[in-house]
Amino acid sequence: MTKQEKTVIYFLIAILVLGLAVKFYKACSSRARLKIEKVDLKTGPYLGVGKVDINKIVKEKLLVKLNSASAEDFARLPGIGPGLAKRIVDYRDKNGSFVTIEDINKVSGIGEKKYEAIKDFLVVE
Repeated sequence: MTKQEKTVIYFLIAILVLGLAVKFYKACSSRARLKIEKVDLKTGPYLGVGKVDINKIVKEKLLVKLNSASAEDFARLPGIGPGLAKRIVDYRDKNGSFVTIEDINKVSGIGEKKYEAIKDFLVVE
């Protein structure tokens, strides 16, 4: 193999590696990032109210009622898997209703960090 052929092969390999790197970068960085601050809705239940805080609406839809939620509802919360969700329901069944949202700290597996991550999604009703 001549020196010129080796140079062409090295060049093609370099182009291939560069193409793979670009493809990997695009795949990793193309995750959807949706953040809508305010929307002016012209129709529907918000007719005539002007600006609406979409994040507030989404948060209201994700609220979990501590005393009536199922394990599936708890599993939707950040950092709560199916096992921990079942423990929350079992704790509630064994010890009765939660009085405050802080009472969820009594469940085994809920520490300070996990509580901080989920407290905004919890309501006592």
